[in-house]
Amino acid sequence: MENEEVARLFTEIADLLEIKRQNPFKIRAYRNAADIVGSLSEPASSLSEEDLRALPGIGKEIAAKLAELFRTGSLRYHQTLLAELPASVLDLLQLPGLGPKTVALLHERLEIATVEQLEAAAAEGRLRALRGMGARKEERILKAIAWRRARPPRWPRPGS
Repeated sequence: MENEEVARLFTEIADLLEIKRQNPFKIRAYRNAADIVGSLSEPASSLSEEDLRALPGIGKEIAAKLAELFRTGSLRYHQTLLAELPASVLDLLQLPGLGPKTVALLHERLEIATVEQLEAAAAEGRLRALRGMGARKEERILKAIAWRRARPPRWPRPGS
């Protein structure tokens, strides 16, 4: 598995944790690990678990997850997180201007889990009921959806 793929997977784990409103320190740890692995000049898969732990910002838990990923080609923790949320929630993160916190708010308060549901809610003006949302944000979301549909995804989802 290439370093870039590992970095995307760990970024996705951080996004899923943030959508689930988990511990911010854990979220930051996965984001940092994504940055560290993504910037390595050598393949992370060639490093032992001990070598991984020696990297600044890589602790015991993350090193063990990296070792599992390199050994098996998948990560149970990632699969567990994916199973706890509709897969389509991650598609919302592909829209410019929508981050994990906004996606969490939309999912929790309006039960929005798909781009189509978001588009309908924005078109109907239902997003305005949420704190921090207004008519301009709805317009931007509708433009982002139109923009996204006109372009291919930035990268494939990890593990697909």
